[in-house]
Amino acid sequence: MHIFLLSDIFGCLAFALLAAWFMTRPDTDIRFQEKVVFSFFFAGAIICLGMSFTFHTVSCHSVAVVRIFCKLDYLGISLLIIGSFVPWLYYGFYCRREPKITYIAMVCVLGLVAVVVSLWDKFSESRYRPLRAGVFLSLGCSGVVPTVHFIITDGVSTLFEVASFHWLLLMAALYIFGTLLYATRTPERFFPGKCDILA
Repeated sequence: MHIFLLSDIFGCLAFALLAAWFMTRPDTDIRFQEKVVFSFFFAGAIICLGMSFTFHTVSCHSVAVVRIFCKLDYLGISLLIIGSFVPWLYYGFYCRREPKITYIAMVCVLGLVAVVVSLWDKFSESRYRPLRAGVFLSLGCSGVVPTVHFIITDGVSTLFEVASFHWLLLMAALYIFGTLLYATRTPERFFPGKCDILA
């Protein structure tokens, strides 16, 4: 059993329960529109952790099964990144319809590229690992363009005070860190066989 299995299943269940609680709140507490916006995040988190859990569960089955679920794992990562950006863009550009739609569409298109790179057999070869990492890094850093827009139109202080930019910075840092761990196969590379709970 791989160590990621436990964190993935507990995270998936936690987000599923949180999503169920959030989505069943009365509209007087949380408006329907906010529920729709956050459903992108909840769906991305649940699918990402669920696919990761499933991948690590079947990773010792067969080469064919591992390939399929590895692709689905990457699909989940793409959906989580998209789902993480949608609420920030929605609220950051709340009163500006055109930039909000443009930036949400941009993130969705980059996410679609990540999905294509993840699911297309040609890109599953190990020699394309840096390309896959680069695509995910680009998707994870796609908040730079709307951030620059916000700074130009509203200033840095408003970016932090109104648009909660510090949370986007944390998200970007975690995605970059995760991408680096993936690309360098850390910690497995330094501790072969030690990252398994049961060998």
